[in-house]
Parts: sequence; C-alpha cells; structure tokens
Amino acid sequence: MEPKWESSNGPLCLHGESLDWKGNAMIRLAITDEIAESLSTHMLMSDPLEQGAFCTLHKGDGYDGKRLLVSDIILPTSSAWEIQAEHNLRPSAQWLSAAISHAVKKRSGLLFVHSHPNRSHPPELSVSDKVAFASLASTIAPMLDGLFGAAIIHPAGWSGVLWSDTTMVRIHQIVAVGRNLRFLSPLPAVSEDALDDRQSDALGLVHERLRNLSVAVVGCGGLGSPIAEQLVRMGVKEVILIDNDLLDTPSNIRRVFGAELSHLKAKPYHPKVDILGNHLKQLGLGVKIYSIKGDVRTERVFRHLLDADVVLMATDTHNSRAVVNELPSKYLMPVIDVGVRIGSRGNNKLSGLVAEARILTPSTPCLWCRKSISADVVRAENLPSGERNQLIREGYVVHGVGEPEPSVIALTVLGSSLATCALIAMISEEGEVASSGYWVDGLFGDSHETEPVLPEPGCRCRQNIGYGDDAAPPFIVEE
Repeated sequence: MEPKWESSNGPLCLHGESLDWKGNAMIRLAITDEIAESLSTHMLMSDPLEQGAFCTLHKGDGYDGKRLLVSDIILPTSSAWEIQAEHNLRPSAQWLSAAISHAVKKRSGLLFVHSHPNRSHPPELSVSDKVAFASLASTIAPMLDGLFGAAIIHPAGWSGVLWSDTTMVRIHQIVAVGRNLRFLSPLPAVSEDALDDRQSDALGLVHERLRNLSVAVVGCGGLGSPIAEQLVRMGVKEVILIDNDLLDTPSNIRRVFGAELSHLKAKPYHPKVDILGNHLKQLGLGVKIYSIKGDVRTERVFRHLLDADVVLMATDTHNSRAVVNELPSKYLMPVIDVGVRIGSRGNNKLSGLVAEARILTPSTPCLWCRKSISADVVRAENLPSGERNQLIREGYVVHGVGEPEPSVIALTVLGSSLATCALIAMISEEGEVASSGYWVDGLFGDSHETEPVLPEPGCRCRQNIGYGDDAAPPFIVEE
C-alpha cells in the first residue's frame, strides 16, 4: 500500500511527520576513491538521462556521530529501470529485489545513488526524490541488516540522506578516500578573518578544507602536543585529544606544550590531555577542543576517533598503533602516523635525529605491510608489567619494551611539523602524487621515501575494506 502524502505550506509530511532534516549528530559518508570514480564515470555514460546504482552500506558508530561506509557497487542490469528520463529515474521491482538479496547476503545496508546531470536540477534530493525515497525506504529498510540511504551526484557536488525510522536525516559530509582526502559534498563557507590572511594566501582552496576539518590526535606527549597546537593555530574546526597518561615525569616538562613545573607539584597528577586541552583553549582561537582521557584500545575511546575526519597518531607503543591501524581499511579513515628516533654511536655521540611520517589510507600500505609494528612487541606490551619484566629478565622479550625512548624537543617538533605538513598534502590535489611514507634526518639533512609503495596483497588490511563495525578490531583493554 502506498503511503499517504499530504502537501502543505511546510515540508512534505507522511502521516503528519516532517520529512525535513532532523538530528544534530554529525553523519559522514566515506567512499573509496576508486568506487567514487567508478560511480561518477557510470553516471556520465547516460548524460543527459539520470542514471543510478546501488552500493552496499556499512557503518561505524562514533561516540557522538555516525560514519557510513560504502564497500562495493551493484551496477544496474539491462532491465534495471522502470523509468529512466532527464528528470526521473525509477528502479524496476526485479532489480530492487536483486539489490536487496545482495545486501542480505553481505549483511549490509544499501545506498541508492543517482545522478542529477542537469545543473538546473537541485544539487540534492528533489521533492519527488524525497517522496520516492520514503516510499522505497518504508519497504526496503525493514528487510536489511543495515541502514538505507540515498545520494545524489550533481555537477555542484554530492549530497545524501539516511532513513531513520520514518524520517530522513541529512548526511552532512561525503568524502572520497584514496591517497588523499577529497570532499565530494560542498563545504560550509568559512568566515573571513584577518588571522587567516597569510595562511589563506599560501594554501588557497586547501585553507577552506583545513578550516572544516575535525582532527583526532592520539598521544599528547612531546610529539602529539606540538601537533595539536599547530592544528589549533592553523584553525581546524575541531581537535579531539586522546591520551591515557598523567604528567608525572620531570623530563616531560621540556617537551610537552602547555606543561609547567607547577604541574609536577599537583597531587594527584594532572592528565596530559587536560593540561594540553586547557593550554589550547587559552589561545582563544575558536577551535573546539575535546580532551578524552583513556586508552585508545578501549571501545569507548576508539569510538571518539570515528567522529573525526583524519587521525594523527603520535604514540610510540605498538599495541595502540595496531588498533588505530585498523581505521584506514575498515573505516575508510585516513591516518597519519608519525614517529621519531635518536641514533647514537659509541661514546654517546649522535648519529641522527630522524622523524618519519607514514600516510595510511585504504590505498596505501598499512603498518603491518611496512613492518612498522611487531606482533611480538604488541604481545609484550599487552602483558602485565610484572610478567613482562620477568620475561625480559629471562630473555624472552626485547629489553626496552614499555620503557620511554630518549628524546629532545627539537626532534619532536620536527616530527610534529612533518605530520601537519602531511595533513595539508592529504587534503590537497598534490596529495595524489605525494609519497605515502618518508623520513627526514634533522641532524644531517638527509631524507628518503620509505618502502613499500603498495599494500601487501595478503595483508589483513586488504580484507573487509569499508566494513566498519562489522569488522571492528578486538578491544583488548577493559575499563
């Protein structure tokens, strides 16, 4: 039975319920660059007629928002359309049934994508699109294990909606993730500010993208704290700070931005995220700061990462990096991993001040591919300290696991700048051809790209791409 529609001076209504947007939580739709290009090419083939396709849809539940993930395309068959015209597109019952069956087998949701090739058409769902989508959703959504949504590809950009109970919810942002991060939906306008004059002159359109970013920083020590301050001074929209440590070591004062000697006198000791967060808020630059004290290996803290657009990882433990390493493939979330190390020779002579950046996306090698993390070290770090120390004494665990590395602020600031420069590259067109991994030696000025260039075919990062919570990492720490 067709739903009853009523038209009034307000929005279209279904049995008196508004079809206008609702909800304040951020909803993002992420799609691999490869699938985004395939969809765009497919839509152009029928211009000026509208064209469409179904995509399987998974999700990742953030702490506040939701991350929708496209995992594959279901292209139309020769009998896919009941109506296909310049202003109308209606799938046939046969193709709808096939798409639903595909999604049920995948235990996924569905996203119906179609084009508005004519620039005079709205860059979003038209009134007739909303009516048709609601009619489809009332039938299809109950059959799916996942969510049901719709997206429009228009010359001015993409837009989309998600069905929630009996109401359409706006998809706020649509991105394509390849070697770089592309914004497919139009970005909100950025207000002009004299603070931005030199930066906007330097970055051009990249400045607007930067100002709209939500960035999570994992690790708020000597490396993460200058990363966070640079992000705030560049004017990103939000910074999510994540760290589980307290500022309880004198040597941290020389490297952690915002740290003061007075913090060491406080009992109990202050969390690093609170010290850094308060410091950044005092800058008064209008950036939203969220300080999350906790272990990224717990589900509660991990969920906060899904509320960001990009994650910058500034922790040196293998186990936390192994968890964050799941984001690029499973959740289509770009990650910039940065690390530093000091080289030394005999007689305590320096041999290098090396900072390394690794760009992790669905199309670049993960940390396992790069052999940048070790399963043996992950296991050792996850052991209780007493058991780990016993194994170290017995020679079963490499000495130094769980111990702080030597460091100096000159090196950590160098590493932080590599990370933020990599972020700028990631949201620029140049990011498509930039290296996905490189190191710089601040002592001798050497630099080099790192291998491998492509992911290892058999690596775990090649499995379940875009499956989100349906392939979530094991959370090995309980709160």
